[in-house]
Amino acid sequence: MKFLLPAAGILCLIVFSPFSIPVQAATGQTSQGEHLPLLNQEQENKIDETKEKASEVLLNAADWIDSFFDDGRSTTEENETRATAKLSTGYSKKDELELKLNFNLRLKLPRLSSRALLIIEGSDDSDFDADSTPIDNPSSHEDSKYQDLTVGLRHFLKESEKYNLSLDTGLGWGYVYGGVRLRALQDFDEWQGRLVSRLRYYTDDGWESKTSYDLETWWGEEWMFRSTSTVVLSEDEDGIPHSQYFKLYQVLNEYRVISYESGIFLNTEPDYQVDDLQFIVKLRQRFYRDWLVLEVSPRISFPEDYDYKFNPGIIFKLEATFGYDNDTEVYKSIFERLD
Repeated sequence: MKFLLPAAGILCLIVFSPFSIPVQAATGQTSQGEHLPLLNQEQENKIDETKEKASEVLLNAADWIDSFFDDGRSTTEENETRATAKLSTGYSKKDELELKLNFNLRLKLPRLSSRALLIIEGSDDSDFDADSTPIDNPSSHEDSKYQDLTVGLRHFLKESEKYNLSLDTGLGWGYVYGGVRLRALQDFDEWQGRLVSRLRYYTDDGWESKTSYDLETWWGEEWMFRSTSTVVLSEDEDGIPHSQYFKLYQVLNEYRVISYESGIFLNTEPDYQVDDLQFIVKLRQRFYRDWLVLEVSPRISFPEDYDYKFNPGIIFKLEATFGYDNDTEVYKSIFERLD
C-alpha cells in the first residue's frame, strides 16, 4: 500500500482536474452546444448570461461565508497579505479546561513573485480545536506537527474562478515538506461542487494525500447548506480515515452567522469503525470592531475513545484579523441579489 499512495494522490489530481474546466461553446451557446427550441441566438445568450451571473453570486456568497468563518476554503486561495490571531478556551465532560493561542501570518512577496506567499503559522491542538476531527488526529501532520511553528512558501501556478493550483514547500520542527494543492469548482444548476486535493511528501513520514469534496446550495438569502466528504491516504498509516460532514449556515446579518453542524468520522483500521459522531452549533459575530470576531460553540460528541458515551462541551473563541477589508458593501452586493 505504501508504494501505491503517491500514485493514488497524483491520480486523484489528474482524474478530477478536468472538471475544473467549464464546458461551454465558444459561440456563447449552451454547454452542449445545441440550440434551445423556439429561441433565437440572442435569447439563448441572455439565458446563458443570466445563469452565469447567478452562479457567480452563489460562489461569492459561499466565499463570504468561508471568509467570515476564516475557513481554509477561502483563505487558502487568497493571494493577499493577511494575519489572524485566535484565543480559545474550551471544556468538555471528558476533557479539562484549556486555553490556546493560534496564529497565522501570510505575507505576499511581490519582489519575489506576484504569486508567492510566505506563510508562518502555529495551530491549535486537535483535541481542543473547535473543528477537530479524528481525521486530523495527533498522529497526523494536519494538527500535531502544525501545533509547532511552521514556515512555508506557497506559489500559485494557476489562479481563476474555476480552479486554483499551488505548490507548497516548508519546514517544521524536525521535518521538511513539499507538495501540490488543487481546488476545482463545478456548476450543477442550483448546486456548486468543490474539489480540494492535496498531495504532500514529508521527509520523516513520507507521502500523504488528502481529498475532500463539497456540495453546496443556497436557499433564499438566509440559508446555505454544505455537504463535505473527506478521505486521507497516508504512507505512515495503515488505515484510511474518512468522514461525512454537514453544515447549515443561517446568515442573520453582515455581523452575525449561525452554523448548525453534524459529522460522522470513520476509519478502516484496526477494524472498520466509527471514531466519533459530533453535533455542533456555532454562533459567530463581529465583536465591537469589524476585525474582531467572537465565536460561541456548544457541542456534543460520542467518541470511540470513551466507548461512545455522551460528551457535552463548549468552546469560546476570540479572533483578530489584520489586513482585513470591511465587507459590509460586499455583503449587500451579494445577499440583496439572493433575495
